[in-house]
Amino acid sequence: MKKTIRNRGTQAVVYVFLTLLALVTIFPFVYILLIAFGKNIVGTQALFPKEFTLDHFRRLFTETHFWDWIGNSLVVSSVTMVATVVLVSVSVYVFSRLRFRGKEKLFRFVLLIQVFPLMLSMVSIFRLFVALGLLNDLKGLILVYSAISSAGLVLMAKGFFDTIPFELDEAAMVDGASRFQILRYVILPLARPMLAVVAVQSFVIAYNEYGIASTVMTSGIDTMPLAVGLQSMTVNQYGTNWSLYCAAAVLGAVPMMILYYAMQRHFLGGLSEGAVKM
Repeated sequence: MKKTIRNRGTQAVVYVFLTLLALVTIFPFVYILLIAFGKNIVGTQALFPKEFTLDHFRRLFTETHFWDWIGNSLVVSSVTMVATVVLVSVSVYVFSRLRFRGKEKLFRFVLLIQVFPLMLSMVSIFRLFVALGLLNDLKGLILVYSAISSAGLVLMAKGFFDTIPFELDEAAMVDGASRFQILRYVILPLARPMLAVVAVQSFVIAYNEYGIASTVMTSGIDTMPLAVGLQSMTVNQYGTNWSLYCAAAVLGAVPMMILYYAMQRHFLGGLSEGAVKM
């Protein structure tokens, strides 16, 4: 009896802790919604708006370059996602299936890229953009984001690829399949959950990145991606306008939500299976 009471008390404490943690996590997002739809909530320092309005969204569309910003981010993120999926698929297949001299050292070098702080390389990236003529060009962001995303996701994907039986490759080779055909028709269909993880995470990385974009996209406010455009609402041209900022943040989160829910089944399966198989 005492043990049952103790177990129930422990469960109650855990439930209360998780509830408080959920509230703390959700509150910032709820408050952003209140600022975006509320009238004068920031100026009056009110916790809850007395009136709701869509005026912030109207001003967002008419007074800012929001559509240019989100369009730039969608182009960069979408192309980065496709490029990353291709690069990770080919790279991981090479590391997982092929044997060649220096493979382990090359793999460690790829992992080392993840450890190196990105901000320390900003000067080199800027000089490289200038030398290649990619300054203020979305193609430059796509190249950098694809490289960063691929290097960061190789380890997770390799752990998944390593668990796919090599006997499937051998059987396909007996039937006359080439390496490319094995990758396309045997390995990739089995690795679909992991590829969904790679796709979603690479999209999010490119969509949310601010440091590199703010350094190399320095000319023309309509050429900025969304993350840099949002920052311009709090400084420089637009002054401090948190209502517009929150309205843009709410709409800016919609593409990521759509992508996540569209690939939710594969994404969650890839995370759980990859965690177990690694």
